[in-house]
Amino acid sequence: MTAVPRDISQSVNLVATPAPPTPDGSLPPGWEAVYPNPALAPIFTWGRSPSGQPALTARGNGRRECLGYLRYRLPLKAQSTYRLRVALRTQGLEDLNRHLLHGVFGPDYNDGILAYQRDGELVTGDARFPGPKTALEAEIRLYFRFSPDGQAWWEQVSLDQCEPIAPRLVKVACAWGTGDLAHWDAWLDAAGKKGVDLALLPEMFVGAPADAQPIDGANGRFMADKARRWHMYVSGSFYEQRGDLVLNTAPLYDRQGSLLGSYSKNLLYDPELDQGVTPGEGYPVFETDLGKVGIIICYDSWFPETMRLLAYKGAELVLFPNAGYYTGLMPARAADNGVWVAVSSLHGPAGVWDPGANRAGELEAESTRCAPNTIRYFEKDDALGILVTTLDLSRQPSPHSWGGPMLSAPGGRRVRQTWMVSLEDEIAREAKRWWRD
Repeated sequence: MTAVPRDISQSVNLVATPAPPTPDGSLPPGWEAVYPNPALAPIFTWGRSPSGQPALTARGNGRRECLGYLRYRLPLKAQSTYRLRVALRTQGLEDLNRHLLHGVFGPDYNDGILAYQRDGELVTGDARFPGPKTALEAEIRLYFRFSPDGQAWWEQVSLDQCEPIAPRLVKVACAWGTGDLAHWDAWLDAAGKKGVDLALLPEMFVGAPADAQPIDGANGRFMADKARRWHMYVSGSFYEQRGDLVLNTAPLYDRQGSLLGSYSKNLLYDPELDQGVTPGEGYPVFETDLGKVGIIICYDSWFPETMRLLAYKGAELVLFPNAGYYTGLMPARAADNGVWVAVSSLHGPAGVWDPGANRAGELEAESTRCAPNTIRYFEKDDALGILVTTLDLSRQPSPHSWGGPMLSAPGGRRVRQTWMVSLEDEIAREAKRWWRD
């Protein structure tokens, strides 16, 4: 079928049509089915959803390996911003991230929907993204894959031009080196005078397990007072006394000096256990006016699951206070999960990495890396041990980017996982097996 280009200067539901579905299920004008391997072709038709609405329909062909897509060709304008929206119903699909993919594809250009939401009985996807630098012919693709018996009904598919995506700038101060409370008092004042949005102290910036105190004790009040005075978020870890337990805890104070929440180190360095410290439980993500923030502490960084879990929960910026760490892990942790990572350290360098694995202040990009840089500003004061960066969180660039996020490294995006059987399920099973074969 020959596709019909549409003018998308105004929002148009490309599924809506005055003509009712035909008895034979023929696709409506402009839509065509593509089967990379005809033996694995899903069944695409034009019909009605369970709600009675006209809908593009896909169902499996009885084989788990089935894969194909519907496409609609249309022109994209240069230097514009687009919004792709879908609304659909599904049946028998175990994981929409695995079974469906919605994107816009053109020569050296691609972008699309990277997450879904529930809206009553509907599933919706909504994404805004920059268009191509030059005008080109592209196509919307609705992929159906890896489900032998599942079904999907698309009641709405629209692509329209929208307002440009505004920058979302976040100024972060990170620390390196040791000091007493007077040192950190001066350090936080310096960060505040620089107008930072968030100041991160190292792990155990003051005290030892024997000096543990309640989270609302002197250490917590000190951090809260600085957060309130400079209207900035403050975090960093100290040993917390919680009943008869001692935990390595990183509280997060908001701009008013209120305790937004805290994270207690789950994966302790063994000597901490020998000093009477107990592991915490859970990896919370905090809603802030900067975005969604997660925290790991020191030894947590040796376990890739910690940052992956935070990313799955929606964390955009991960704070990493530590006593010492391996900087070589940070580009991978950031790029694997599509997050920004801010690091403060007692005995290592401060650092900030973005989702493309770009490092703040680097003089030369690593030769095999191909990703836009979201770090807009960098300054460093060696005397005070402070690194200040400004990050743009408005767009999460794909690491190893080739025209956009749909054909590049996944960067934590679950819609880009193409396994038929989840590797994570097998990892979970193996993690519980304590014996060797």
